[in-house]
Amino acid sequence: MSKILSKRGQISMELGILIFATIIVSAIAVYYYITNYLNSNPDAPGKAANKTIDTLNNISEKYSNSIGSITL
Repeated sequence: MSKILSKRGQISMELGILIFATIIVSAIAVYYYITNYLNSNPDAPGKAANKTIDTLNNISEKYSNSIGSITL
């Protein structure tokens, strides 16, 4: 502990560099997080879900019609 704090209460250079590096890394991570969020297309998942629902609906109608024509 004596190496971290000097007699005057100053923070050692190693701890200052560690804190500075932590701030820089977090700033870079936040920058990439925000840019990826802004570049993402929020409508894409909804469109993909609607396409999947429509496809499954068409397939289920096709099979239900084929079963209905067999039983009649």
